[in-house]
Amino acid sequence: MIRKKILNNIENDYNSEKELIKKLDITKCKLEETIEQLEKKGYIINKTEKGYKLKDTPDILEPFEIKRKLETEIIGKTIHFYKEVKSTNTIATDFLKNGAEDGTIIVAESQKAGKSRKGREWVSPKGGLWLTMILRPKIEIEYAPRLTLVAGVAVAKSLRENFGLDATIKWPNDILINSRKICGILTEAIIEDDTLEGVLVGVGIDINNDKSSLPEHLQSQTTTMSEELNEEISRAVVVQSFFKTFEDLYLEFQKGNFGLIVNEWRKLSSTIGNRVKVYTGKRAIYADAVGIDKEGALIVECRNGNLQRIVSGECIIQKPTR
Repeated sequence: MIRKKILNNIENDYNSEKELIKKLDITKCKLEETIEQLEKKGYIINKTEKGYKLKDTPDILEPFEIKRKLETEIIGKTIHFYKEVKSTNTIATDFLKNGAEDGTIIVAESQKAGKSRKGREWVSPKGGLWLTMILRPKIEIEYAPRLTLVAGVAVAKSLRENFGLDATIKWPNDILINSRKICGILTEAIIEDDTLEGVLVGVGIDINNDKSSLPEHLQSQTTTMSEELNEEISRAVVVQSFFKTFEDLYLEFQKGNFGLIVNEWRKLSSTIGNRVKVYTGKRAIYADAVGIDKEGALIVECRNGNLQRIVSGECIIQKPTR
């Protein structure tokens, strides 16, 4: 794509009009037209006698900007972008049923009817990152929920290693910073005739969104990357970082190395070592979280000393056990 090539050429140094026309094999008219399109998108481009040089990049999630520095082979090879949708998972379901390839992404500026676990509202205002990955792993149906842990480790590692944030994972699917939620993950297996057609992994990360747009009861429970880092963050850079980390873990998962991912999860856990209240169905269990097993189930120690394995549920951290 011409826009991507022009941006990559003028990002670090000036390139003259003549150099760009020759390098990219385009006409002067096409160059000027594309520069004008980029400026309308919000790119600030210096134009001097030396030529063109990129001064500033807007915070946009359009596919060409995400792909500009994307270092993956599978995840994000195809990206569908929307300004506003009811739910990226709903759109992803249609794409999957119509043959979308492994690693296809649905991303939106905002969602009007995003859903979290148990069908609760997933508030998704502008400024955040709301996307669904369409995955087609060659696995048995019962292993599909493991991708929640894969995605959780990928988000936490990416935030820690690339942005210096002390991100941890609360079982089963929340990413926290200083006990406040910054990311949620929703995994859905799409099954037809007892066959796993694919897995949808919805990821929502609070990046530059204004917390005042959230319901009042959520504002003290959540945080954003811009709040933690005290500056606006490029959402495209966050996407690129997450996709690369996720792809590396996804490939290990497909090779059967889920134990490696579980070990990473344990290191990043904010659940293990705490007294927790876990809702499983209509029942609430008060216990100490002592670990997760090799399948990703939460292991808790009840008051009578018995260990219990919890495959799914909602976990609320009460207090440290030590």
